[in-house]
Amino acid sequence: MRIACYTETYLPNMDGVVRSILQTREQLETLGDEMFIFTCGSKETILSNKDPNVFYYDSIPFTPYPNYRFAINPYPSASIIDSKKVQIIHSHGMGAMGIAALRIARKRRLPLVGSFHTYIQYATHYISNRTTIKNIAGRVAWKYLRWYYNKCDVIVVPSKTTMNLLSERGFRNIKVVSNGIDLDRFKLIVPDRSKFGLSDDDAVFLFVGRLVVEKNLDVLIRASRRVLKKIPNAKFVIAGEGPAKHHYEQLVSEQKMNKRFAFLGFVPESDLISLYKCADVFVFPSKFETQGLSGIEAMASGLPVCGADYLSIKEIVKPGVNGDLFNPDDPGDCAEKMIACYENKDAYSKSALRLSKKYSIDKTTQKLRSIYLELLEHSP
Repeated sequence: MRIACYTETYLPNMDGVVRSILQTREQLETLGDEMFIFTCGSKETILSNKDPNVFYYDSIPFTPYPNYRFAINPYPSASIIDSKKVQIIHSHGMGAMGIAALRIARKRRLPLVGSFHTYIQYATHYISNRTTIKNIAGRVAWKYLRWYYNKCDVIVVPSKTTMNLLSERGFRNIKVVSNGIDLDRFKLIVPDRSKFGLSDDDAVFLFVGRLVVEKNLDVLIRASRRVLKKIPNAKFVIAGEGPAKHHYEQLVSEQKMNKRFAFLGFVPESDLISLYKCADVFVFPSKFETQGLSGIEAMASGLPVCGADYLSIKEIVKPGVNGDLFNPDDPGDCAEKMIACYENKDAYSKSALRLSKKYSIDKTTQKLRSIYLELLEHSP
């Protein structure tokens, strides 16, 4: 098969969507398929691109979060679609690239798959902090998302929670395909704590992800002092970049916990698995997840996951088995569950490794591929 993937985010940016696309592409190519990527890029990225199957389009940064960009004119991709004899269009966004995917799918009468990755309707604070404006923007976002995704032949979501939420809002033709991970990558890595400024005596509580307000790190930071009373050697490691980084650093200072927190910034993929394996507990306080890829990666690294009892995180964390869930608005409950995860880490770790196997990239790619094949079977 020849699949064209349209996405608002791709290398050199790295997030859950990009990791999912990269791993799926690699897996599809081992099966003999081809994937062509159409995405946003800066002038520097466009000029330095050496991948013949990736096509960057000039774009402008999204001011509140400059890592993300809007394509200016991605519509000339039609000539490439024709020359590459593309059979399936897969959209991973609903902005300019997503509209380009919709247009070319209609124009060439190709099947269109739309992946729903992000609850943008819950991120209206990037537009305004005024409640009235946020509420209006949220309603408009829901209407637009429903309009866009119902134009797709199939909507792919990574969790049952997301499927149920969208179904209740009138979205149709939804299928669940979990984000997958390459489990083999997690087997041979030997952790090196000194590389991240950690000692063997530290009890390491780790968060990996974008530093944005919807990731809800406030509750983790406010819980840290209570954790420290029970676990005096606790160290809290935050890996990632984002527009809320200064806010979180400032909150750590207000809590007088600077010596106990380490903000590592962006950690390259080559070091990320080692970082997971250096930790004792993964903390996942986000209120924004359609699934939570970093939580799954943590499980594959043998980490208990202490997660927010909110949206899709509840699907990957089984309380008392591979971790615990806490009220995402209650620092006291967060602290209590972090402590419980640390005290039960050996038992939880075994279960985390066992449960991570169902997210194997082999299995998830086969599910996605079966959707492609079914669409091709019924396409004109």
